[in-house]
Amino acid sequence: MQQRVAGNAAPVLIALLAGIVLAAVDVVVLLTAVKGTVTAASLAAVCALYPSSVVCLIVAPLAGTIILTLLLGRLPTAAPPAPIEPKVQPAKPTPPAPPSPAPALRLLALLQQEGRFIDFVQEDIDGYSDAQVGAAVRSIHAGCRKALRERIELQRIIADEDGSEVVVQPGFDPAAIRLTGNVAGAPPFRGSLQHGGWRAAKVSLPQAPGGGESDVIAPAEVEIG
Repeated sequence: MQQRVAGNAAPVLIALLAGIVLAAVDVVVLLTAVKGTVTAASLAAVCALYPSSVVCLIVAPLAGTIILTLLLGRLPTAAPPAPIEPKVQPAKPTPPAPPSPAPALRLLALLQQEGRFIDFVQEDIDGYSDAQVGAAVRSIHAGCRKALRERIELQRIIADEDGSEVVVQPGFDPAAIRLTGNVAGAPPFRGSLQHGGWRAAKVSLPQAPGGGESDVIAPAEVEIG
């Protein structure tokens, strides 16, 4: 409301002034036409001789001005344009940091240390007989098994024996149980357990030497004679 009155104040004031000026001009014109000169005495004489004419000449423009003023005061003014808010670009989500390879490298270091695992898988065994490979695998198996048992506590996801019939209930974890074969419909599913799966119940890998990350799995060994 205050904004509307403030916005119409200038037109109202102009209309009032115009009405007053118009009324004064009418009186002056009337006096000039009747008496020839505009004086206080002539004004009094004209008012005495033609009271109705003087009233009309003064009241008519003032009344019209008042009506116009009231109309202008009631007219709504255009609201000021709303400020344009700058568009804020949404912040781009920070991509997650790639997983550190340090734990995997430390596990490989343990397998290499205890069972020479990397040496075994890196060697070309096509030229060896099954008996030779079997004899080498026995010691590698023992060392790798020792390294895993000391650092990682493993548990079967499904404790039943491989090959037994199992039922997969609704709400199963797809990351822990992978369905193969003719999968259709909704659980529960009944099938043959191909592999019970493994999960790490506890992991206690050693820290990297010096407390930092390193890509060294097994240091080179040099014997000084």
